[in-house]
Amino acid sequence: MSLFNKFILLSQINAVLFVVSISWAANPLELELEDFIEIAIKHNPEIEIAIEQHLGGKGVLTQSRSLYYPRFTAEADLGRANLEDLSPVDEDTFAHGLLRATQLIYDFGRTTGLIDSSRFKVDASTENLKQVSQDVVFGVKANFYSVLEKQRLISVAEQAVDNYMQQLHRAKKYYEAGVRAKIDVINAEVNLAAQKLNLLRANADLKTAHVDLEKIIGQQPNNGNYILITDEPQLSDLAESKPKMPNTMQNLLITSKESRPGLKKFTYLMHSAESTLIQAKGDYWPSINALGDYNEYETDLESLRDQWQISVGLTWEFFSGFETEGKVAEAGALLREVRAALREYDLRITKEVTDSYLRADENREGVDLANQALQLAEENLRLADGRYKSGLGDLLEFNDAVLLLTQNQSSLVINYYNFLTELARIERAIGIIPELAGYKYPQ
Repeated sequence: MSLFNKFILLSQINAVLFVVSISWAANPLELELEDFIEIAIKHNPEIEIAIEQHLGGKGVLTQSRSLYYPRFTAEADLGRANLEDLSPVDEDTFAHGLLRATQLIYDFGRTTGLIDSSRFKVDASTENLKQVSQDVVFGVKANFYSVLEKQRLISVAEQAVDNYMQQLHRAKKYYEAGVRAKIDVINAEVNLAAQKLNLLRANADLKTAHVDLEKIIGQQPNNGNYILITDEPQLSDLAESKPKMPNTMQNLLITSKESRPGLKKFTYLMHSAESTLIQAKGDYWPSINALGDYNEYETDLESLRDQWQISVGLTWEFFSGFETEGKVAEAGALLREVRAALREYDLRITKEVTDSYLRADENREGVDLANQALQLAEENLRLADGRYKSGLGDLLEFNDAVLLLTQNQSSLVINYYNFLTELARIERAIGIIPELAGYKYPQ
C-alpha cells in the first residue's frame, strides 16, 4: 500500500471515530427517577458506611458468642533440667507438650448480657441501614424534583426573554415610525437585560441542582452526559395532573409508629443498654469454669512424667477498687440516655409527619391557586399587549403584565415540585418507601 493510500485510510478511520464521538455526545443517557434510585442504592457512601457498620456489629456478636464455646490451647517447649540425686540421671534435655481445654460454666449474666447486647446492636444496625437507605431515596427524589424544577424555571425565563425581545423589536419599530418615544426602547432594553440575567442565574441553578443530585447518588452518570426522563405534563396541565394527598394525618401517624426504622433502631438500642447493665452487674458475682490439662514429657528424668487433670474452679473478685460500681453506673446512665433518645425520636417523628403533611397540603392548594393566577396573568398580558399595540396602554403596563406572568409561572412550578417533594417527605416520615419494598438488606 502506497503512502498516499495509507494517508487516505487513516483519514477515513479518523472521520469514523469523529462521527462516533459526535453521535455519543448527541445521544445522552436517559435516566428516570427509578434509575437514579438504583444508582444511589449501589454507590451512595452513607449506605456503604451503614452496611459496613452492620457487618462490623455482626463480627462483634460472633466474638461475644465465642465465650460460650470451649477453648483449646496447645503449648510446646524444649529445655534442660537438673534435679539432684535422681536415677538413672539427674540432668537431661527434655521436650514438653501441653494440651489445655477450658469451658465457661456460669458467670451470673456477664456473658449472656454481652451476647444479648451485641445481638440487639446488630438488630439496631439493620434498622439504621434501612433508615439511611430511606433517607438517601428521599434525597434522590428531592434533588430529582429540584432538577426538574430548575429546568422548568429556565423555560419560564426563556419565555420571558422572548417576550421582552419581541417588545424591544416592536418598541424600536414604533420609535422609528414616530409613534413612541425613545424611552420605550431604553426601557425595553433594560428589561431584556435584566431578564437575561435571570436566565443566566436559572442556568447556574440548574447546574448546582445537577451537582446535588450526583452527590446523593454517589457518582456522575455517563460522565455527566445524561438527561432526566419524566412523563410530567405541560405547564398548563400541572394543576390537573398533580398527585392526590395520601391518607389522613392521624392514620399516617399510626403508620409511622409501626414502620419507621429509626424508631425500631432506638428500641433495639434500649434493649442493648439493658443487657449491658446486666453484664455490668454480673461482675459482682463469681465465674465458674472447667479446666482440663494433659502434659506429655520426652525425657529420661523420672520426676517428669506424663500427667492429666480435670478441675472445676471458681473465681470471685471481692473488691476491684470500685471498678464494678463504675461500670454499673455507666451502664445505668447509658440506659437512661437511650430511653430519653427514644422518646425524643418518637416526638421527632410526630413532628416530621405533621409538618410534611401540612406542607404538602399547603403546596397542593398553592398549585391550584397559582394555576388560577397564571390563567389571569395570561389574560392580563394579552390585554396589555393589545392596549400597547393600539396606543391605549404604555410600556410600563406591558412590562408589569410580563412580570406578573413570569412570577405566576414560577410560582406554579415551585409549588408543584414542592408538593412532590413533600409527598416524598411523607413517605420518609412514615417509614414506607415504595421503591425499597423489594430491596434485600444484608443479614
